[in-house]
Amino acid sequence: MKTYFLALLVILTLGSFTAQKDIFLHINPTFNNTAFALNTTYTGIDGVALNMDHFNYYISDIKLFHDGGIQTNIAPAVFLFTPDQVGFYLGNYNIQDVESIRFMVGVPSRLNTQSGAEAVDISSYPDTHPLSFQNPTMYWGWQFGYMHMIVGGEADSNNDQLPDAYFEMHNLGDHNQRTIQMPVVETNTNASQMDIYLACQVDQWLRDMPLSSVGVLHDQTGLNDSVMANVLTYPVFMQPQTAGMNTGTSPKFWVEGASIHWMELEHAYFKVFDLSGRLVSSGTMNGASGEFTLDLNAGNYFVTVFDSMHRTILSKQCIISRP
Repeated sequence: MKTYFLALLVILTLGSFTAQKDIFLHINPTFNNTAFALNTTYTGIDGVALNMDHFNYYISDIKLFHDGGIQTNIAPAVFLFTPDQVGFYLGNYNIQDVESIRFMVGVPSRLNTQSGAEAVDISSYPDTHPLSFQNPTMYWGWQFGYMHMIVGGEADSNNDQLPDAYFEMHNLGDHNQRTIQMPVVETNTNASQMDIYLACQVDQWLRDMPLSSVGVLHDQTGLNDSVMANVLTYPVFMQPQTAGMNTGTSPKFWVEGASIHWMELEHAYFKVFDLSGRLVSSGTMNGASGEFTLDLNAGNYFVTVFDSMHRTILSKQCIISRP
């Protein structure tokens, strides 16, 4: 009997070990649905041409919800995303199926200013730490703390499609952090690695910002408050339709108007989330093909499809419209 329990313990230990995976998070910047690059002229949602020479932001306090609602808090707490640094290793965790991700855009209050419970002088951080000195700077001093997002460049001021007016929006303030939660589907790159791919839509983040006339704004109110509010108002962070698991199947799933349509999806079900990650609708996909009419207001939603074993088949952002 003792030998039996010893063998069982070994099996359980090996099973726990093999369940561990290296988790990576990628947030690729885009503009007008194309890959974003500095020193490139784009046309914003408002029709104004602009060219950016810097765009950096902090992501912190990442939490992964997985395997039936288990929450895993990621350490370290803070990551600095730039156009040159869009992917990070989150660590090795026992995670099999990610359901959603929550993160803060900005530096949390406890680390931000002198009054923060875990704040230390910036000179105490090693050079490689995201809260150490950066170029361009991400720090505005002991009293005001870190800038959660910075962007700068030139925007067209006379409608000739040539960016000419310099602008900077450097956002700070202990009230300007924003928390995002959204459903995601992981990519199982191999047996020991899992990748989560997101997009940061820079054009949506800068939506409604009069960049050709703002000049230089280093503050925590007004437009710098509004630009941070955009991450909740608009689909700034989203998951590309190409992200997902390699299931060996090729299901067809699309949205027309207010109806979900599917083919080659038997014994499946779906959940619909709004942009804040709140579940707003769900349904069963009866039959290999069919449709389901959603009783939702027009807008942007995330739809995630699961198989009968509650595994994510696919997830995509969809626009629900009504006549």
